Amino acid sequence: MSTGCSEQAVAPTGESKTPTETEAKQAEIGLTAGEQPAPVKEEKSKEWIMNRLVEISRRYFSQLEEATHQELPFEVFRENLQRYMTDRFIDQEHLEEFYKGGVGQNRLFLFHYEPGTLKARTTILEHTEDHIVVKTMWFANELNSGYYEISTLRKSGGDWLLDEKRREETPKGGFQLTTQEAEIYLKNFPYAEKPIQSVKYVGNKTLDAHKDFGLFYQFDGDGETYYISPFDGYVLSGDLEHY
Repeated sequence: MSTGCSEQAVAPTGESKTPTETEAKQAEIGLTAGEQPAPVKEEKSKEWIMNRLVEISRRYFSQLEEATHQELPFEVFRENLQRYMTDRFIDQEHLEEFYKGGVGQNRLFLFHYEPGTLKARTTILEHTEDHIVVKTMWFANELNSGYYEISTLRKSGGDWLLDEKRREETPKGGFQLTTQEAEIYLKNFPYAEKPIQSVKYVGNKTLDAHKDFGLFYQFDGDGETYYISPFDGYVLSGDLEHY
């Protein structure tokens, strides 16, 4: 008599079969045997998005300085930029014109993303597998009024590239910055001689120093006085000079 038997000939023993680890995981998420789970959606955090915008901004100006110093033709400069931005963005922002002449253009009119404004308030408007749209603040200065910037990152070849930016005017009440947002910005203030370690809100103060919007938040930063407009982010020093 043969001691072996086929799988079909094995009589049921009444014992339940122990599920494999894969089967157990499938059961947890409601999948039947053999069914494959849907791919996990890649979702970038707000911090990652902010860091990517700052990185692109810094890389652009670094590449610009290097290419200008070496007197590279624009097409070579464009190839370097394609690691950080799409051709659509390069053409939309007239970067070739700026590279060849730069007349009347500077960082204020390009995409000099500041970590302070990004950390103070960044809103994710859209987030899909291949593009991200965010809304950020651009504070007022001597050349520009405060406004919102809508920036689009698009995924291409595994990299997230800057694809578009457009301006959106603030509503009648302006940004309506909170004191907490203003404090975050001052802790990352790009124009201070050295990083501000301690920022303390002092109170509100009306100043006749900035257009028609005289209400400012007053802060003490490492012993220095700073005023910042909750309307458009305009910053003044203690002697009422703009940074």
